[in-house]
Amino acid sequence: MGAERVAENKALVWSGEHWIAYLKNHDNQADVGRVSLYRVTYSAAGEGHVAFVDIPDEAFTGIYTDSIKLAEFITKTVARGPSNNNFYRHDMPILEAEIIRSGDVRTTPSWTIDAEGGVIEAVWTSIHPPVILEGPGPDNNGAAVTHSLLFFANEATISFNGKSIGGVVYVRDDWIRAIGRQGTSAVFAIAETTTTTTND
Repeated sequence: MGAERVAENKALVWSGEHWIAYLKNHDNQADVGRVSLYRVTYSAAGEGHVAFVDIPDEAFTGIYTDSIKLAEFITKTVARGPSNNNFYRHDMPILEAEIIRSGDVRTTPSWTIDAEGGVIEAVWTSIHPPVILEGPGPDNNGAAVTHSLLFFANEATISFNGKSIGGVVYVRDDWIRAIGRQGTSAVFAIAETTTTTTND
């Protein structure tokens, strides 16, 4: 019985958490701010944090990290590899930053990205019960999320140097392929694991 639950033909890509906050104004189709943050607990490049940030009005755009090696790995293998999100296709510099999580994960979790040139804080609120994914999910260029816990949020804020950039959470159709229904643009995934299929 136990052996049937072991995936012999899978290779681990990474495991950890993925936090997303995309905000836009009601009258604007373009995002006013985007944060996509990976907290990696295991990968071939080790562990650490990698945050893709784009705040157009503040000209604050980059890949912020406490491990350059990990940022290069996540960018190539996870973000630009299997992902179909154009956000990750932009040319962005990799920059060092201090990245710290705080707040109650059940109600007001937040991440602070402290880098040269500015401090970003993203906060998630009005959080739904978890969506429990049992994979594998959709195949994206050979990689798939094996399992994850998704917490969608109705509200989120992004601040730059202590001032809110504005914008609101919106509905995204992108989630239909992964979970069979729409989801919001503010979500965090914990216990997320991505694998590839081996030929063994």
